[in-house]
Amino acid sequence: MLADIVKIHCLRHHADFPLSRTSRLVVCKEGAEEHVLSDNFPYSGSWVYCCNCQSFIAWEIGRAEVSVKQCPFCLSSLNPRVYVCDHCAVTMLDFDDPTLRKHHAVLSWGAPQPACPACHQFPASTPKTHFCPTLQIGLATARSNCPFCHARIEEAAVDGAKAITAKLDSALADAEARAREAEERRQLAEEAARKEIQLRVQAERKAREIEEKATRELARSRTIDPELAQMEAEAAKARADAEARARANAERRARTAAFEIQEAERRQAEAEARAREAEERTREIEEQRRLAEARREAEMRELAEMREMAEMQAREADEPLTADFAQPPDRAGGFPRRDKVAIALYAGIAVALFFALILILYSIVTYPQ
Repeated sequence: MLADIVKIHCLRHHADFPLSRTSRLVVCKEGAEEHVLSDNFPYSGSWVYCCNCQSFIAWEIGRAEVSVKQCPFCLSSLNPRVYVCDHCAVTMLDFDDPTLRKHHAVLSWGAPQPACPACHQFPASTPKTHFCPTLQIGLATARSNCPFCHARIEEAAVDGAKAITAKLDSALADAEARAREAEERRQLAEEAARKEIQLRVQAERKAREIEEKATRELARSRTIDPELAQMEAEAAKARADAEARARANAERRARTAAFEIQEAERRQAEAEARAREAEERTREIEEQRRLAEARREAEMRELAEMREMAEMQAREADEPLTADFAQPPDRAGGFPRRDKVAIALYAGIAVALFFALILILYSIVTYPQ
C-alpha cells in the first residue's frame, strides 16, 4: 500500500527514492558508490521531514547551502515552524500553504499534529521553545537539550494565570486541529457520496441498456430459436439482478457517506463550540488578572497614604518633646520645676526596681532545692 511507502531525499546526490516504512536500513545507490544514510531508520542519523512535500531528507548540518528555513526539495519557505521529536531522530519542518492537504503539521505553539510522522509518537511533555544558533531559527521540542547546538533548554516559569492561558491556548489549538480534521473528513465524505451517485447513475443506465438489449434480442430470437432466446433472457435477467444489487449497494454506500457528512459537521460544530469556550475562558482570566492588578495598585496607594499619615503624626508628637528639651535653665542656675519633678519620679522608679530585683534574687537563692 502507498501508506507503507515513504519518500527519501539524499542531499549529497539530490536523489529521491521510495523506501518501505518497515525497513530500517536506508542506502542511497546514486553515484559511483553506495552509501548508508541510516542503519536504524528513523532512530539513527539526522532526518528532516517536510510536511508540505512529505519527504524525509537526510540532513547534513555542516552544509552551508541548505537551511531549514527553506525545503531543499519543494522550496517551500513561508512561515517555517520546526519541531524536534524526543523519541526518534526526525525533525518536522512545516510551512504555510493553504492549497495543500497535509497528513502531518506543526501547530503554531510547536506541537506535532497528529504525531511524529516517523515513529508516530506524541511528545513526552509539553514542547518548549528554543532559539537554535546553529539552525538560526526557533524550534520546539520536549528534549532537555537541543540536538543541533547541544544547549540546555530551560522551561520558562509562568504564574498561575499564564499557565492556565497556555493550557487554554493548547486546547484551542487542539480544537482547531480537530475542526480541520472534521472538515477534511466531511470533504472526503462528500467526494465519496458524489462518486457513489455517479456509480449508481452509471449502473442504472447500464441496467436499462441491458434490459433494452435483452428485449430486442428476445424479440428477434422468437422467430429463430425459442430455447436460445430463453437462455439469453435468463442471462439478461441475471445481469439485471446483478446490476440491481450493485445499485442497492451504491445507495447504501451513499447513505453511509451522508451519515459520515452529518457526523463530520457535528464534530466540527463541537470543535467550534470548544474553541469559543476556550476564548471566553481566556477573556475571563485576562479580566481577573486586570482586576487583581488594579486591586494591588489600590492597596499600594493606600499603604503609601497610611505611611505618610503615620510619619506626619510622629512628627507632630515629636515637636512638644523637642520644645521641652530646647527650653533654657532658669536664672537660679537649675532646670525648670517640671523637669525636677520628672527627675525625682524617675529616680524613685529606679530605686523601686532595684529593691524588686534584690527580692527576686533572694527568693531564687533561698528557694528549696
